[in-house]
This record gives sequence, C-alpha cells and structure tokens, in this order.
Amino acid sequence: MEAGDERFDGVLLNIAQQAGSIESILDTFFGFLQRKTDFFTGCSDEQAAEQIVLKYYKKHWKNGLKRRQEQQERNKAVDEQRKQKADEQKQKDEEEYKKRQEEAKKRKEEPQIEEITDEEAAKIKADKQKGGGEVDEDGTLKEEKEDEDSKEPPPEGNGGITEKYTWTQTLSSLEVFVHVPPGVKAKQIVCDITGDSLKLGVKGEPLIIDCKFHAKVKPDDSMWTLVDNKMVQITMEKFDDMKWWTCVMQGDAGIDTKKIVPENSKLSDLDGETRMTVEKMMYDQRQKALGKPSSDQEKQHDLLEKFKAAHPEMDFSKAKVNYGGGGGGGGMNF
Repeated sequence: MEAGDERFDGVLLNIAQQAGSIESILDTFFGFLQRKTDFFTGCSDEQAAEQIVLKYYKKHWKNGLKRRQEQQERNKAVDEQRKQKADEQKQKDEEEYKKRQEEAKKRKEEPQIEEITDEEAAKIKADKQKGGGEVDEDGTLKEEKEDEDSKEPPPEGNGGITEKYTWTQTLSSLEVFVHVPPGVKAKQIVCDITGDSLKLGVKGEPLIIDCKFHAKVKPDDSMWTLVDNKMVQITMEKFDDMKWWTCVMQGDAGIDTKKIVPENSKLSDLDGETRMTVEKMMYDQRQKALGKPSSDQEKQHDLLEKFKAAHPEMDFSKAKVNYGGGGGGGGMNF
C-alpha cells in the first residue's frame, strides 16, 4: 500500500466495519460511484470501466499476494521453531523420566536394612555403653540420635519424596505429584481415589501406585490434574484435618512431624478451636527445642504454686515434682 492511501484509512475502516463483509463493501463503493460520480456514465463503453477497475485490482493484488507469501514464510519459520523446541523438550522429558525410573530401580535393588546377629548387636551395644550414655534398641546412643534429629531440617512442604512420587501437606490437605511417561493425554490416565486408597497409572500399563493411604481422605473433595503431559498432580482433603501425616501410603518412609512448622499466614484460615490447638503445638515445639517446659507443664507448675500459696502449713521443700512430659498425669512425692 502506498503511503498516500493511508490518509483515507480511518474513513474506509469505518465503512468496512459498518458494511460487515467484502461483498457489502464493494457494493457500497460501486453504488457510490454510480450515484455520485460519472464513472459509469462518463466511460465510452462497458469495457473501459472494467479496464480501469482491473488495472487497480491487479496492482493491489500483487502487493497483497506478496504480503501473503511473506506472512506464510514467517508462520512456517515460527512453526518449525516451535516444533523443534517441542521435540527437544519431549526428548529431555523422556530422558528425565528414564533417569528417574533407573534411579528408583537402583534404590529398590539396594539393601535397605543390614541384618546382624544377636551377638553382633550385643557387642555394638556394649561398646557404646562403655563410652557412657544411654543406648537405644538399635545400638545408637540416644544423645547422638537426638543431635542428628535436631540438625535435620524441617521437611520441605511438610512432606517428602519417595521412589514413585513427591508430596506436600497442610494440616487439612495433601498434594501428591507423580511423574508419568512424557506425552500422555489426560484420557489415558487412570486415577481412582477412594476414602482409604489410591490407584494411579496409564491405560495399558501396570499401575504406578496401588496402595492404602496412611489415613482416610475425602474422595468427593479430591481431584487430579495432568501437568505439561508429564506429571499428575493429585489434591486431596484429609478426613481428619487436625493431624499431620507421617507418610501418604502405608509402608512408605515417614517424616518427623515434630519438625513441621505451619506457616503463620495460614493460621488465619483455621477456625478458632483448630487455631488454638495448632498454636499450642507450635509453642510446645519451640519450648522443647529450647529445653523449656511445655504449655501443659507450665500450667501444672502454676497450679502447684497456687496450691502451695493456699496451704502454707505444708512443707514442700523435700517434694519431688514430676510434670509427666507435658501430657498431664504428673505426680508429686514427699
């Protein structure tokens, strides 16, 4: 299009929008020529008018054809680039999936527990007792075990990673992420969630997961989504929304729920009673980490002080008080 023609674009665009189609635009334009100009009456014959129309039609047809070919070339280049990226991503996803499968297979083949004889266990326990300290049933010094536990960071997302899936949790819900062969379609996914079990896989292949839950879920409030055609994301609501899960499936390795620290920003979403319980759990966890008494122990201590103040005639100097580890059931001996 020549630069000089652009000055009429606003007017012509308005006509085109009101006409609604190419045929209506042409009909309107030639109707205007017929009513308001001598285009038809001034020409010597019909062929003269046609030649004028064809002259400018062919001029702009060539320009339009050139633009169309250029646009087709651009679209072709973009499609090829998109296809190349998709092929590269698919290859990368397939390699990653194979790598995960191989790693899971190796972990499964590796011995998880090394069996020893009773004599060897007794010797290990005796050797550690010589160095002082209390020894656990597995022969590990309790102090060492406590040190190792204290150094271990809180579980990421309050969940964990297994051979088949990754999972996270809040106090009321769970999310499970399962890798599937890259390129699968949603209609190929088999996902059956009941109150106490999960079956997940791809049609025509062995199930990836076929296990019982650690605890019950609400199947009507559960859903799954296929992400990027390579991962299934399962969201579930816990039946008991007052407990942290140590694992998702029975038999899987568990996490230390004592290290879970709920996000403060999420406490506002809980009802009053639940929030008080969670805040109490968080307070007791902090107190335990600092070696201080729990909220229950503090409460028992305050009650004892009030009792002592109310009975000055009683001698508590030789009393040995046991607060029972924060769970109540404490005692007092004289």
